[in-house]
Amino acid sequence: MLKLLRWASAFFLRRNMSEETSQEQPLDNSKFKSVQGVVTSLCMDYGWINETILFNMDVISDNTPLQIGTNVLALVGENQRTHIPKAIKVKAMNDLPEGSEPSKLGRKLCISCVTSVTEEDVYISKEKCFPLYMFSGAFKPFKGDLLLVEYSTNPGTSKINIHSVSPLNTQYMEEVYVTSIDGRNGMVESSIFFTLDSLHMPSGYTPRLNNIVDVVTVESIQPQCSWRAVSMTPVETEN
Repeated sequence: MLKLLRWASAFFLRRNMSEETSQEQPLDNSKFKSVQGVVTSLCMDYGWINETILFNMDVISDNTPLQIGTNVLALVGENQRTHIPKAIKVKAMNDLPEGSEPSKLGRKLCISCVTSVTEEDVYISKEKCFPLYMFSGAFKPFKGDLLLVEYSTNPGTSKINIHSVSPLNTQYMEEVYVTSIDGRNGMVESSIFFTLDSLHMPSGYTPRLNNIVDVVTVESIQPQCSWRAVSMTPVETEN
């Protein structure tokens, strides 16, 4: 009976999410929450965490194969129509970047989404932020970027102390094309977002349509994209 209810919930949620996507409704980054849990069931194209959180296979970071019983970190939102929790990103705990495991008692890990960035601070909610200088990446974070945060809590309070921050996932791509330019924003291969407001480039270079480039990308929640280019280098081609 429980399995049937989970299947019905997944069916209607996938249909509603598809309708919402077609209407291009923006995601509210401030309403995401990080959950550490266990994969409790798996089907062909979806699964459940802690028997209550639905996820589709295409949100698994690095496409790491999951099994029932795998410990995971998930960034979770709530469907506005069904109010069923749904993971927008799932990362296996045994697939964390080297050195990111908490080494001290009382420290935990979570996935956070950047909600805004100022000249000095990076916000992961309206109340929670960390100084920009703490960021271990060689680039400036941008709204929508997904981060792996190591933190601890003060006993008896809801205040958290952030100890380290890094990109949730990165990938390097060689000889790809700049496929669109719109003001200070653009796309690579029609699937990777970039903005000149947060893009490391060689001095004097500005991306042009159809340029061939090498890029470093991070996982990020952008309109119709799940990756953002943070570094771009033009590739010299022979005439």
